[in-house]
Amino acid sequence: MGGWSVVEVEERHHQVLGVVHHGINQHLGSHHQTFTIIEVRHQIVAGTNYQFIVETEDHKRIQVKVFEPLPHTNQPAHVTAAVYL
Repeated sequence: MGGWSVVEVEERHHQVLGVVHHGINQHLGSHHQTFTIIEVRHQIVAGTNYQFIVETEDHKRIQVKVFEPLPHTNQPAHVTAAVYL
């Protein structure tokens, strides 16, 4: 377990964001179609916490926090917070 680390954007991050796309819109009460990743931070806990900074198709920036449980739990990643910046 450790602190937050900035990491380079990888395909895995796009996959996680795809899983939680609907959850982001639910948290924000929005209907955004696309999220472009600007920055990713992660924190290893009993799973992985992600903090994404994303930009929408209409150039709004959002901070999205996601928790991805350990693989053996068979639980999907889910949004824990989403706010416009």
